[in-house]
Amino acid sequence: MSNNEKDSSFDQPYRDDALTPDYEALEMSFLGSMLPGIVHNLATPLSGVIGATQLLEMRLGEQEKLIAELETASSRNADALRVQISKNKSNLDIMSRNARQLTELLQTIIRRFHRSTNDLPQLQSLYEMLSNELQFLDANLTYKHKVRKHFDLSTDPYVVYMCYRHVIAVLDEAILRVLAVHDFSQGLVELSVTTGFDPHWGIVQVSAKFAETEDDPLTTDSVEMYLARTAENGCVYQIEHSTGMLKLELRIPRQCPTP
Repeated sequence: MSNNEKDSSFDQPYRDDALTPDYEALEMSFLGSMLPGIVHNLATPLSGVIGATQLLEMRLGEQEKLIAELETASSRNADALRVQISKNKSNLDIMSRNARQLTELLQTIIRRFHRSTNDLPQLQSLYEMLSNELQFLDANLTYKHKVRKHFDLSTDPYVVYMCYRHVIAVLDEAILRVLAVHDFSQGLVELSVTTGFDPHWGIVQVSAKFAETEDDPLTTDSVEMYLARTAENGCVYQIEHSTGMLKLELRIPRQCPTP
């Protein structure tokens, strides 16, 4: 069911004077809801770094004793030192791996918060935008652990003309609506995000399957409001919702629309 049943082509901007949300307040509420998951995701690699560091500190003292005893040319002590060195190398690998993971998470968060403050449309990489946002959404623990995900993001080096915060708000809201249904039904959620290009558009397709009940149907008004806002920058869209399924397609211009 399209949000424009009289026309099977891509929809015109969705308008409803009764629906005038404070977009900034909604988006800040969304970011606030992500903070517990962000802390959780950061704490896991950080705990690995701290634990490995503590073990290294303990073993350094043991190694100093062994080195002193090696002056007697004891082969047994030499072998023991080699074992300690091997263990240290293992712990250093853990520290290095977790430190890189922590750095990547911090970079993702910094990019997300920095770009979401920009209200002006500009030419940007569709692949970079979506891959960063899908990684950021891992801070939602339901999304991270209970959603079967399939991503097919075109790596073509094309750019699209968009307002970053408007487009990611569509993706975020669609996923949050589906997760709300999951929280009610505890059913499996399958999410697919696909991107592509044609001569005039960058194309984002989002498809979700989930268990929906009559008692708590998925509403799409909020998703459509966010979609309507992208239309202000020249985007066009379709949205389809039926029991247990949500599909939307957003076409983003590859060039700045002419006035």
